Amino acid sequence: MKTSIKYSILIPTFNKAEYLKYTIQSVLNSNYKNFEVIISDDFSTDTTNNLITNLNDDRVRLIKPPFKLKHVKNYEFLLKHANGEWITILGDDDGLLPNFFEKIDYELIKFPNVEVISTKPAFYYWHGVEDKYGDRVCDYQNFFEKSKIINSKLTLFLCLAGLFTRTNVPMLYTTGLVKKSLIEKIKQKSNNFFFHGVLPDYYSSVAILSYTNNFLRISEPLFWVGSSSKSVGRGIKTYESEYNHEKQLDFINPKLSLNKNISASIHQIGLSPIYFYEALLNIPFLNKFWSGKMIKYFALSATNYEYFKIIHNKLDFRFKISITNKDFKFLINQEIKKNGLSNSIFSLTKFLIYIFNFILNIYNSLKKVFLYIKKKLSKNHKILVSKDRTKFKNFIFCNDYIEKI
Repeated sequence: MKTSIKYSILIPTFNKAEYLKYTIQSVLNSNYKNFEVIISDDFSTDTTNNLITNLNDDRVRLIKPPFKLKHVKNYEFLLKHANGEWITILGDDDGLLPNFFEKIDYELIKFPNVEVISTKPAFYYWHGVEDKYGDRVCDYQNFFEKSKIINSKLTLFLCLAGLFTRTNVPMLYTTGLVKKSLIEKIKQKSNNFFFHGVLPDYYSSVAILSYTNNFLRISEPLFWVGSSSKSVGRGIKTYESEYNHEKQLDFINPKLSLNKNISASIHQIGLSPIYFYEALLNIPFLNKFWSGKMIKYFALSATNYEYFKIIHNKLDFRFKISITNKDFKFLINQEIKKNGLSNSIFSLTKFLIYIFNFILNIYNSLKKVFLYIKKKLSKNHKILVSKDRTKFKNFIFCNDYIEKI
């Protein structure tokens, strides 16, 4: 009798063989047996095909779409082929940490009824992204905090208010795992497609949070989030036009585009509250509360706050497009007018967002002090934060080091 597969690791890829080999290695280094790796090669022109076909591992399967796809559609294509009870889509410059499968198994024994898992990330910065992230190479911090069940709806509001970022929330992408049965439920309410937004990580987060009541948060890093010069999220590749020769097939959502209620100019800057809000507006089963004016006020106020916080901290080189303060204020005012919002209420929500962030900053400062004291007094932690690219050439070297310590 054929054993059912527990985990599906789905890897969409295009011309990233230099990173992909380490992504695959981080998964296959495990002695765990009950998983599959499905790689969708989107017509790469580098050595990707040779890399995959020479693996000689029956846990790996290579598939190819019938023609070149926009990256979101490649994700949907992969979902059609997944057989596992639990699914994650792993970026082709990301990776898994040691004992990934065993640790998830252990958490599922403690929390057998969960359908969504979010994990704390570890970060690896590939050579070539120093302009945005400086000279740090890797950042893994594990204080062995207890896993806990988190309320989905509150988390969604905190994302829209700019108080939570992508690293705090579950998603059908690196750092998250989702039960296949939940994916199917969401698809049934979404015209049989899971993805309905141009940013698949943000869209998957808001779809999951708006559909579920809670999720499991694991505070131990189990994924490497890689940042490379070829990362899709680094520029504005997401907004490139669709391929005109695409036919209507069962894995292609013909309505994948930026929501018409959000200005493309403000969306392209690279601010997470507007990303979350634009994704939210694309959900087919969205209820009136989440599409109402109050949420719009908070999302725009949070976007405004995040923009000026980045400017204040002189991190504007991280914006995806160059924009002046004057132009940004003009775009915000346009959004207010276009949606029939009140300037007075917008000023009030801006003040509330400021207060929320002030409280959050105090909390984070206290948490840093607590963690510093904990590092000094307790041995119950593992930390690898390094700028040494010679020693940590890729995250496989990091994994070896973490296992040793």
